[in-house]
Amino acid sequence: MNDSREARLDAIRNIIAETSIPNQEELIKSLTNLGYSVTQSSVSRDLTDLRINKSGGFYVLPETNAIQQLGILQATPAGPNLLVLKTAIGAAPLIGLKIDQLKLSQIIGTISGDDTIFIATAQHTDHPVILKALGLTTYGASK
Repeated sequence: MNDSREARLDAIRNIIAETSIPNQEELIKSLTNLGYSVTQSSVSRDLTDLRINKSGGFYVLPETNAIQQLGILQATPAGPNLLVLKTAIGAAPLIGLKIDQLKLSQIIGTISGDDTIFIATAQHTDHPVILKALGLTTYGASK
């Protein structure tokens, strides 16, 4: 059983970054599967403390909200280990920083230009997790 609050908060961040969680019940199930003993009220407090809100019917990290507001115009795979993001002119450095702050294990590194971001990944199967963490549902132009 994991009792450390910091470890639990890290687990919540990871779960929300990597999985589509529509409600607290699903989050509690995921935490329980990882060995955490939690209640609905403790999860609710944790979500508030982490400033995690819903967007599109699922919980998202505050960094994801910031990235969505900054605007990724398009996401394109460039081989099995590279994602290319197009942004508004001048937005790539800040979006790249926000992506780095997500600290996703699937991201090996990022390089940001003025309106383009390269994201190096360990494998192609990491792309959907990264797209979800960025608030994108698929490759191509964002909504």
